[in-house]
Amino acid sequence: MEENKRDFKGVWIAREVWLDRRLNALEKVILMEIDSLDSTERGCYASNKYIADFCQCSETKVSTAISKLVTMGYLYVKSFDGRQRELKSRLSNFERQTNKNLKADSQNLKESNTSNKPINNTDKNIIAAVVEYLNEKSGTNYRASSKSTARHIEARLHEGYTLQDFKTVIDKKVAEWKGGEMEKYLRPETLFGSKFEGYLNARVTQQNRRGDNGVMMDGRTEDELDAIF
Repeated sequence: MEENKRDFKGVWIAREVWLDRRLNALEKVILMEIDSLDSTERGCYASNKYIADFCQCSETKVSTAISKLVTMGYLYVKSFDGRQRELKSRLSNFERQTNKNLKADSQNLKESNTSNKPINNTDKNIIAAVVEYLNEKSGTNYRASSKSTARHIEARLHEGYTLQDFKTVIDKKVAEWKGGEMEKYLRPETLFGSKFEGYLNARVTQQNRRGDNGVMMDGRTEDELDAIF
């Protein structure tokens, strides 16, 4: 991959970002790193791995931070071709606002990045393919038209995951969970939620079985498992 071009102005964090108590220190650093790489019309096309290596953290933390920054309106996805994602920073807009206006604008940007933002045709096709594959493998009847289902899949697509990644997660979890106590978790909000990367890289293990005392064989109760997901 070609070298990421940086618009480097020094080690500096905008006042609005520094004082935003909703962000932790790592999320602020990730935001500023993406902002510095957003030096052309194309935007920042650095992968989660590149950013994770630079910030010396896990790709999972980068993925979670980017999702949060998009939701809060600091970033938006300019384009995604199924392989490479391009992020744009809205930081310059925030720098020109007072704290009061920042809060209102953040809410507007959040709404524009979620339910009011139309799903492009490429994403629609992938979402339909993912849901069809899940239903085929798990014997379920989820619908691609469901806003909740589409939202979870689209969020992972914007993080750079591909159709094959979704199929891999489905195959692994169907092999591991189907026919056991965990089968009820073969659902979009579990499979395609914040633990997606972990599921993608996990090894397939034997299904957890419940003993006579109602406790799963790994020592956790069913209620505790519900809390995990």
